[in-house]
Amino acid sequence: MLSLPHACAPLALPLLPVCAQAGFSGFPSPAQDYESPTLDLNTRLIKNPATTFYLTAAGESMQGWGIFHGDLLVVDRSITPRLGHIVVALLEGELLIKRYALHRNEPHLCSGHPHYGPVALRERECEIWGVVRAVVHEYLS
Repeated sequence: MLSLPHACAPLALPLLPVCAQAGFSGFPSPAQDYESPTLDLNTRLIKNPATTFYLTAAGESMQGWGIFHGDLLVVDRSITPRLGHIVVALLEGELLIKRYALHRNEPHLCSGHPHYGPVALRERECEIWGVVRAVVHEYLS
């Protein structure tokens, strides 16, 4: 079960250098005038803005794949789903996040939790809404 898509404002964060200098002595470095670039999550995570939406995950069925309750998903509708992709699907009226896979040589939607078995797609009404491109997981709320 998922919440409805919601819009997110662009967010630009400073890109922190891997190594930082703790103190200076002697002549000033020409690199002091260098300003670190910013990390724009929209540029980094969204490849097709016109076909991308955000979704908040709910439940525990995808924990084995690193998707937890409350995580923000970046979903791209322009990607053709392939085996192994995590997809957002509307299956007989229920919105699901599952991994698209073969189970016993049949297409299934599979969870990442042992308590939830594979869901067969044969003879079921299923619409793939998009492929999950990224997951944003917050450690502190």
